[in-house]
Amino acid sequence: MVARWVLIVCLCAIVATALRAQSSAVGETVPVELSTVGLDGRTGTPIVVLREPVSGGVLPIWVGVMEAQAIALALHGVVPPRPMTHDLMASLITELRADVDEVVVTDLRNNTYFGLVRLKVAGDKKIRDVDSRPSDALALALRTGAPIRVARKILAIVPDFEFIAPDGPNQVVQAMGMTVVLATPSLRKQFTLGDRAGIVVTSAYGAARDKGMRRGDLITSVNGKPVEEPAEFFEAVRATKPRAPVRITYWRDGESKTIELPADVPPANPGKRGRVTA
Repeated sequence: MVARWVLIVCLCAIVATALRAQSSAVGETVPVELSTVGLDGRTGTPIVVLREPVSGGVLPIWVGVMEAQAIALALHGVVPPRPMTHDLMASLITELRADVDEVVVTDLRNNTYFGLVRLKVAGDKKIRDVDSRPSDALALALRTGAPIRVARKILAIVPDFEFIAPDGPNQVVQAMGMTVVLATPSLRKQFTLGDRAGIVVTSAYGAARDKGMRRGDLITSVNGKPVEEPAEFFEAVRATKPRAPVRITYWRDGESKTIELPADVPPANPGKRGRVTA
């Protein structure tokens, strides 16, 4: 019995030491937005694209099919009738009186990404770092509103990839505090958008909301170029020089309006996502 307890204590010490070492080895991190989900055209593997607002750079994260679906559902704001794995994880964390402080993509080794979920437990000043696959950490971040960060060293070694956006209504993009989707007939009816070309804003927070953007707005052009698909919106934002303004024209209640947002606007905390009815 004594030997068993000694073994357990030793194992716990080894795990704790490994987590501390991983956390200390992360180095400087930068905030990013989880911008979109699609496929790598070269391999056909699902891919999540993170955007670093200040430099305008992007980071591809290769994920499994189920993880890609979980992330896409959260971006779309779809709440399943029964909790799926990442919904359960978020609920368990809440019931245990903890919060996801942030999630971090910490390293890239041998073509494998590593990540952490950083938990803040009620009554405990210490942040608890939990080893995680980045795909699970990202899906959890979207469900809890936790910020996403990436080790700066990773941004310097971004591997080559070819992004292919999903077809039709499966497209969803998040950038500069806005989530945009295809203007489907049901969304046009819900928000009384008529047949005007554009993409629909399903959520707006941070600087975008402060500038007046709202759920149900129809973005018609970015930097003077018409947009009809979320992927076009993403490419227009990416093409804007860092620290330069992005000019967004949108339509609401029969009136066209234009705002400007800096391309390097830092990601805001969107909070937990609500249900999209369309």
